[in-house]
Amino acid sequence: MAAEETPVTSTPSRGSGVRRRLVAVAAAAALVAGSGVGLDHAIGPRAAGAGEASGAATGAWFCPHGGSLGWSGWVAMANPGTSTVRVRLTELSGAKAPSVTSLSIGPLQQVYREVSAADPADATVVEFFGGWIGAAAVIVSSQSPQAVAAERCEPSPRRTWYLLDQPTGPGDTSFVVVMNPFAEDAAFDLAARTETRTIAPGSLRPYVLAARSSVAFRLNDIALEGPGEQTVAVTVVQRVGRVIAGGVELSARGLRVEGGAVLSRVTDIAAGGYAGTAQLILANPGATRADLSVIGSGRTGQRVVSGPDGISLAAGEVRTIDLKGLTLGAVVQSDNHQPVCAVLRVAGPRGDEATVTGTPAASRAWLVLPALTPKGGRSLLVLQNPGRSGLRLAVQLLGPSGVVPAPRLSAISLPPGRTISVVIPVSASRPLTAVVRAQGGTVVAGAASYPAGGGYAAMLALPM
Repeated sequence: MAAEETPVTSTPSRGSGVRRRLVAVAAAAALVAGSGVGLDHAIGPRAAGAGEASGAATGAWFCPHGGSLGWSGWVAMANPGTSTVRVRLTELSGAKAPSVTSLSIGPLQQVYREVSAADPADATVVEFFGGWIGAAAVIVSSQSPQAVAAERCEPSPRRTWYLLDQPTGPGDTSFVVVMNPFAEDAAFDLAARTETRTIAPGSLRPYVLAARSSVAFRLNDIALEGPGEQTVAVTVVQRVGRVIAGGVELSARGLRVEGGAVLSRVTDIAAGGYAGTAQLILANPGATRADLSVIGSGRTGQRVVSGPDGISLAAGEVRTIDLKGLTLGAVVQSDNHQPVCAVLRVAGPRGDEATVTGTPAASRAWLVLPALTPKGGRSLLVLQNPGRSGLRLAVQLLGPSGVVPAPRLSAISLPPGRTISVVIPVSASRPLTAVVRAQGGTVVAGAASYPAGGGYAAMLALPM
């Protein structure tokens, strides 16, 4: 996307009674809690378990994907189970009335549904009933050549959201998207951190977000990068109620959407399909220095890519580091057990960038939704084995009509410490979902793609 294309947006309306309203919200929350009424019944969608497919008969995915005038968006969904699942999509766009549609997804079926991506505050809730499904959001710009971004949807609200890749330098425009799909108002604090300073506007401490609404903050108006700054990281901290936050970044280098990074002592990042030097973005929100090592994981094994002395990250520090020698996945580990947040910024062969979040834990099974629009393109399955034992993987492909045969993916060997990327076959030029199951241990999975029409997108998969 060209750097000069800036999404149309409006300044969030706050009014003069925000402080009084916050007190009222807190009082209402206390009343509900004290009455013994279950909060999930009181406030709307029930959060999904953290990727737990087994036993999750009802839940929701939250997709703060954003957008801009003329853009297009979709939610890709897949049902890896054996029963038909009922789905309700709720589209939020600022203070507008939500738009609700319903559908059913058959067993072993993948479905795309177009959603609004015409406003920076656009967000989508995917509720499911009678079985577990996964969901991811894909947005595409209106520029030529197009820019595409994809991100898995979030399984639940969090008390604190960490968005590490929100640049606001020359040619960069970043938005923080916050959604409250529940039936009670929420309040949160928003602050930004660079290499040299912390920016915490009083008008955003707190910000009260009405029930069943969303909001987008143009970060360039809050924390413009200055000399010596190349990292802008944002925290969104809940005060009352529950919110979900994400980031949208635009530049001449393409379009990126970012999910919240996880605070962890070890983060596995399954990235693939990129060219050039990857950039690792780190944040240490704790009160103690973090001593880090970064291990590159490729086709031939592991190697240290953080230098002979490692990386020392002071309390409260954020930093962007070029990781020369990294070719595929990465493992970020804290040698002194101080948790940190980490994401990887990578670029496709034509320079289009993507932000890839990591996971603190590998899993025995993953649902890998396509990082593609419905028009398709070339898709890669990224598989990382962070363990010490070899794995045998079975991959099943799902399409609009059910299972798509792929005999060569039925038995994949993955030695310890390796990361590989496997081309996912196309089916009538349509994108496919991969179900990955591991024998002998746990694995990390992700998707990377080159969409039809141009661009590059990558994202972490959903654990099952």
